[in-house]
Amino acid sequence: MDLNAIRQELAERYPQWAPLLSTVAFREAPTLEPADNDGRTIYYNARRMKYYTPAAQTFLVAQQMLHVQLAHDQRGAGKDKALWRRASDAVVNAMLRADGFTLPEDSYLRPEAETLSAEALYELLLAEAPRPEEDPDREDAETEETEDVRPDELDQSAGDKTQARARQIEDPGLAAAVAGLREMLEPTMDLDFDWFPGETIRHGVLGYDFRPYPVARAEILLDTSASVAEELLRAFVRGVKALLQDAVVRVGCFDTQFYGFQEIRSEEDIDRLELRGSGGTNFNAAISAFSGDAENQIIFTDGYAEMPSQRCDAVWVVYSSSPISPKGGRVLYVKPKEEKEKHEIEFLIT
Repeated sequence: MDLNAIRQELAERYPQWAPLLSTVAFREAPTLEPADNDGRTIYYNARRMKYYTPAAQTFLVAQQMLHVQLAHDQRGAGKDKALWRRASDAVVNAMLRADGFTLPEDSYLRPEAETLSAEALYELLLAEAPRPEEDPDREDAETEETEDVRPDELDQSAGDKTQARARQIEDPGLAAAVAGLREMLEPTMDLDFDWFPGETIRHGVLGYDFRPYPVARAEILLDTSASVAEELLRAFVRGVKALLQDAVVRVGCFDTQFYGFQEIRSEEDIDRLELRGSGGTNFNAAISAFSGDAENQIIFTDGYAEMPSQRCDAVWVVYSSSPISPKGGRVLYVKPKEEKEKHEIEFLIT
């Protein structure tokens, strides 16, 4: 797959795409089939892409470019992920086919996509989906879910099962840190409004609509250097997600580089969270990854690295005794287990 050639081809075909093609991030993700996006970054599986013709590869990149321009990732907030993916794919595929692209054989098509928006097609697919009592696999699914949740993982005082499991943090210092973090979180809107490209394309030109979109309540950067355990990282994300409940949370990993954001909406998303990176820490690369859209910016780290040169209004949650002095923001120290009897959580405003 020649990504540069595909970019050049799309820029020549759609000159108005050139600025976005030069700024959108492309990252390889070997677990995808074969491409996806998170609203800002386009991910692709280079190994799977080899099975497609050059024309099909170009189509797949164009498909993801339209998903990004149409804000389908943001517009799918709160919807069934699989159905929303099919609906938004069908709309984009219909647009590209009408504009002269030859689609791969495995492309999802619906005739209704030629006239319906992604939201309208999603509602149609949702109505067509089998009801729970009509699903022949329902009994098995319920059995699997019951077996997956152990009784000792549930806190009945915490509400539903998802929130109860999310509040389970084994380390007492980390649990106290999450409780202290509650007081530092900033209130923000769940929805904002802006102009977004519409559902029609003609010669590469998209129409625009003014519509709402979900706002991320928090962006969390996880230090995935070798000194931080995966279990601790997931426990921290569970705790923050429980505080924000149904709000959108975006999580990104970094060591000496940033590996892109992943959206967290459920316990299952935390279980599937891809924790990339090991060895070394570069805080400048980390804080540059914040989008600026989220009111709450959180960095979870052991603090063993040189502080960034630029100012960053973030909450630094430090799981160690290493003192740090970042420019701007606030620092929350989590005492390791062996030190928990010495002091309670400390707050430092810089």
